[in-house]
Amino acid sequence: MKKSVALILFLILALSVLSAFAETDLSETAKAFDNVWVGEGYHLDAYSEEGRFIIEIERCEDVGAGTGFVWEYKANLQDSELRTVSALKWPATFENDEVLEGERPIYDDGEAVFTLDEQGRLVWNDMREHVADGLTFTAIGRFEGTWPGVNATADITWADDHYTIYLDVPNEKGQVESYLYNGTYNRERDTLEAIGTCDVITYVNNEETGRVTGEDTVEAVFTVNEQHRLVWENQWPEGVPGFVFDNPYDMMPDSNG
Repeated sequence: MKKSVALILFLILALSVLSAFAETDLSETAKAFDNVWVGEGYHLDAYSEEGRFIIEIERCEDVGAGTGFVWEYKANLQDSELRTVSALKWPATFENDEVLEGERPIYDDGEAVFTLDEQGRLVWNDMREHVADGLTFTAIGRFEGTWPGVNATADITWADDHYTIYLDVPNEKGQVESYLYNGTYNRERDTLEAIGTCDVITYVNNEETGRVTGEDTVEAVFTVNEQHRLVWENQWPEGVPGFVFDNPYDMMPDSNG
C-alpha cells in the first residue's frame, strides 16, 4: 500500500480542516482533541469525521534507513477520552516525499485511549505495546503543506520544534518577493506566528535583484479562514502586505485574482 505526501495532506486538509469547520456541533472537549500533534519523533493527526475520530500516527524509527511505523485508529469520545474501536499498526518506509506502508499490518487488534492532561497536551495510552508511556504531544495546528496562489506559493513544513515558512508572492512592481520565516503555533488563537528574523529576496524573470537578510523586527501571522484558505498578514518588514492562498485540495477559485 502506498501513500504519497499529497494523499496524507489531502487527509489532513480535505478531511481534517473541512471537518473542523463543517462539524460546528462538536463539543468543546471534541474540539480540544481535533488537531495535529507532535512528540519525540511522532506525528499524530486527530480529526473528527461523521461523529467519530480518526487518529493517524507516524514515526520514523531509523532515519538513515527511512523505516518506521504507522498507526491507524478509529475512536469514540467517551467521558473526555478518545477510546478506540479499531486499531492497526503498519510497518512503513519513509522515502523522499512518500510513506510506503507494508502489505500487511503488524496487528489489527490494538487498543488505545487518548486523553488531555492539565496543560492541554495529548497523552497516548497504547494498551497493546505501551510504546508511548510517559510521552505527551503538543498541538501544532493545521498549516503543513503547499498552498497555491496566482503566481504565488506558500510552502510550510514542521521540523525541529518549529515551522519553516517559505513564500513566493508578486509585488506591485511585477516582481516576485520571497520570504523565509520561522514560525510557532499559537494554540489559543489557532494562528501561526512568525516573529524574529526573515530573509526577503526579490526576483525579476527568475533573476535575483535584491536581498534583505536577517530582519530582526519581522512580524507575520498566518490563519486558515472559513473558506479553508491560508491567510498571510505581513506586518513587517515593508513589502507585500499580505496574501490569501488557496487550499490545494478543494480547488476553489483564487481570491487574489
